[in-house]
Amino acid sequence: MAADDQPPGKPAHDAQLKQVLRHLPAPVGIVSSYDPDSGDPVGLAMSALMPVSLEPCSMAIAINRSGSAHDAMIRAGRFCINLLDSTQHAHLTPFASFAGRSDRFTHSDWRQHGPVWFLEGAPANIFCEIRQRLSYGTHDLLIGEIYHLRSTGGDDILGWANGALGRLSPLRDT
Repeated sequence: MAADDQPPGKPAHDAQLKQVLRHLPAPVGIVSSYDPDSGDPVGLAMSALMPVSLEPCSMAIAINRSGSAHDAMIRAGRFCINLLDSTQHAHLTPFASFAGRSDRFTHSDWRQHGPVWFLEGAPANIFCEIRQRLSYGTHDLLIGEIYHLRSTGGDDILGWANGALGRLSPLRDT
């Protein structure tokens, strides 16, 4: 066994993996839903999202079970992935920490599609109904089948890489 290999049953290299993942660019957005008991909006900032399949059209998100939106989102059975553009980065700040929780849905461009909250004017709003849930470690992987989709056609997507927000935009020939 190499010095860097871990024997089975040893703690994970979470700090090292976190550092390595900083180099993996990803879109960042706000995943929103609602509390079915109160109707109140819930949401969180997230870069752990990915397409799963085109048949059926589906997306996956990884959500920490200790997060404030987790239980309500599971009970609601639906969520919306709101991809942001670089001008909407201020929307992300209250969703990225517990301290900003009271400011999460205060911008005037939050709307509802049925009971699910979404950010109007975002480059994309991907509405999903939870079809599968897989628990692993501290997170649940939720696979949602897309039931509604909104897109502005914009190609300026807010991303996360090297520990900072940035633009994920197509390269242009000059």
